[in-house]
Amino acid sequence: MKRYLLLFTFLTFLIFWPVFFGKVNLNGNLLVSFYPPWGENLPFKNTGWDQLRIYFPFWKVTLDSIKNLEIPLWNPYAFSGHPHAADFQSAVFYPLNIFGLVMSQIVFWHFLRITPTVLAAFFTFIYLRNLKLSKAASIFGAMTFGFSPFILTWGEEVIMSPHSIAWLPLILLSIDRFRESGKRKFLMLISLGLAASFLGGYMQTTIYLGVFAVLYFLLRFGRSLFSQKGRLTIVAFIFGVLIAAVGLLPSGELYFRSARHSVALTDQLYAFLLPVESLVTYLAPDFFGHPARGNFFRSGSAQYYEGIMFVGVAAVIFAAYAAVKTRRAPLTLFLVILAFGALLLTIDWPISRLFLRLPIPFLSTSIANRILFIPAFSLSILAAVGFNVWQKSPDRKIIRVVIITGVLYLALAVGLLVFGALGFAQWRVSFRNLALPLFIFILTGMAVYFAQKQKIAKGLAAFLIIAISFLHIFYFAYKYFSFSDRQYVFPKEGVLNFILKNQGNFRTWGAGEAFLENNFASQYGIYFAEGYDSLNNRRYAEFTYAMQGNRLSDFVFRADAGVGRGGTSEALLANAQRRRLIDLLGTRYVIAPERDGVSLSASNFKKVFPPAPAAPDSEGQVGKIAVFENLKVVPRAFLASSYEKIEKDEEIIKRLLSDDFEVAKSLVLEKDAAISPQAGDGSVEILSYKPQEVVIKTRADQPKLLFLSDNFYPGWKAEVDGDETEILRADYTFRAVPLIAGEHTVRFYFDPISFKLGAIISLVSLFGLGFLVKPKYKF
Repeated sequence: MKRYLLLFTFLTFLIFWPVFFGKVNLNGNLLVSFYPPWGENLPFKNTGWDQLRIYFPFWKVTLDSIKNLEIPLWNPYAFSGHPHAADFQSAVFYPLNIFGLVMSQIVFWHFLRITPTVLAAFFTFIYLRNLKLSKAASIFGAMTFGFSPFILTWGEEVIMSPHSIAWLPLILLSIDRFRESGKRKFLMLISLGLAASFLGGYMQTTIYLGVFAVLYFLLRFGRSLFSQKGRLTIVAFIFGVLIAAVGLLPSGELYFRSARHSVALTDQLYAFLLPVESLVTYLAPDFFGHPARGNFFRSGSAQYYEGIMFVGVAAVIFAAYAAVKTRRAPLTLFLVILAFGALLLTIDWPISRLFLRLPIPFLSTSIANRILFIPAFSLSILAAVGFNVWQKSPDRKIIRVVIITGVLYLALAVGLLVFGALGFAQWRVSFRNLALPLFIFILTGMAVYFAQKQKIAKGLAAFLIIAISFLHIFYFAYKYFSFSDRQYVFPKEGVLNFILKNQGNFRTWGAGEAFLENNFASQYGIYFAEGYDSLNNRRYAEFTYAMQGNRLSDFVFRADAGVGRGGTSEALLANAQRRRLIDLLGTRYVIAPERDGVSLSASNFKKVFPPAPAAPDSEGQVGKIAVFENLKVVPRAFLASSYEKIEKDEEIIKRLLSDDFEVAKSLVLEKDAAISPQAGDGSVEILSYKPQEVVIKTRADQPKLLFLSDNFYPGWKAEVDGDETEILRADYTFRAVPLIAGEHTVRFYFDPISFKLGAIISLVSLFGLGFLVKPKYKF
């Protein structure tokens, strides 16, 4: 098997070949050309946006902690503090992260990009070999799934998504092998494969994977479901979930504290369902254009990769052949039913809309198209089965399938010519993008035909079909993937360097045309009040929304939580409520165009970088980006001399925005404090500020409330002079601790029970799995 693992590794390396010539598989050209503060003007593809906005920066947080032998439970650089490990997309507990100890961020990024393709292909290969398929058929099926456009495009957009999928064929193989041999090591593979999928960072696809695996188990065991082997397999599934508890419990806690679980169903969710005409992309993936060429025009809100169906021209032919030739085989029926069932949930029609209305966590609040990997996998297995039958049988039905497929291609071509004559604007895009798959079909059809007529050996024909299919996928990947020079991957420049050198513990904000995209701050280690993540703390998102003058009752779920972006700096800061919000968040520095200096100065901001004014451009405009210091910033930690108790959320926001409320001296609490704070002098010094621990020294002659403008979240605890004390939620979403008069050392530390309980369950389950595999094992 080793040589086949090497084969799939080599083929994967070919697809990612620019990496081995110094390029980075990240859209750095998009980064420095589209986003401030870089201002480059490079050509870029319209792909990989979320890799820049979420995954690459968050992996920086993860890797920095791992290299310090710490668990990255908290990210202080986004959302004014965010439960990093609880965000399942961060995949903090994914087993392959261990390699991050010895790899740089870019090398590890490429490791994460490459491994799911290799693993998915190799696991599919050994699964197919266990089905007694030929080596050639197994290679064909493995390549069809492992190098499927679904895995390739989703990996380019959401790096962890393929990792949650790649373990499926290993789980299915282990179910079969345990049923056949009774060897308990395969129970271990079921559990570990399922746990790896759960920890792989994309919950929705993992749930679909789990449903598929359970249905497959029911298919294979049938009436022997409750035999000893059946019961042990069920236990293995349960252990797989329990082993992942270290990630699942914190994620569940965050999920139910986010807006995601309670988001109202809207037409926007329906808009991501695919139009029925999307089915033609099984024959031509770019029939509706391509984002890298800027001519993608399919209707609906789903992006190109979110509606990817294509698995390969030859794969469609041989899958259809298998469905006809082996239609009575239980596995064939199972795969056909699952493939069609999954497709029906992604096409826009009443059944799929009904599915989205069901109160199912993660599934009914997410885009249904993630399930498209099920048809991709099913067709890959069917294609391998059909390929295997074709190799062994001279049956002429394969020619009929080829002819029918050819008729479909011809119908598409003629239809486009007709629509073009009727004035359909994009017909040329579709017609041009039909040419390559049509050419691939002709080559594949010729190989099948000549082999059937014994003009060439079937072995040679099989090799040609596999080679042609790979070359098509190679072209597909190169067309979609982005590769950039390292110098364009989150480069540091003057503005960012100044902030890193001078920020202390204060936060930064990008205003107007100089906005700093959410989560970029996490890459640099810049403290930031904004963030972008589908699982964010609902209370903080409500706070930033309402504190800009919006009604709290109008709040709707968004992946972003921000201070405001659109328009000029002057227009943004003209909002008095937003100005107060910026102060309260401890925002000391604002990145803004230098030409906004006059209006910023009028709002109590002072330019601090660059020291000299920028020279006007050829049109007399000053467009250089500068850094301005907020002269009214509220300290990140201060001693409050008074508080008001308000329990209703709307009233809290209303009071915080009142003109007579001094946010730097008083607090709003939701319960009474243990002390009665008094007016008087005091001092605060932040001795240590780490992601999961903040140590503050205070001195006051009167009782005070220590305020820290970091998010209040379950798991944060506090000690005053070594004694445990309660953290009060202050100003809607922040932290406060009551202090008696005198000098104190206050320590905030993150110690979430959800993580500890999850870790205990995971460890106990691993030991339990050991006993399941080797029941007579002695310590």
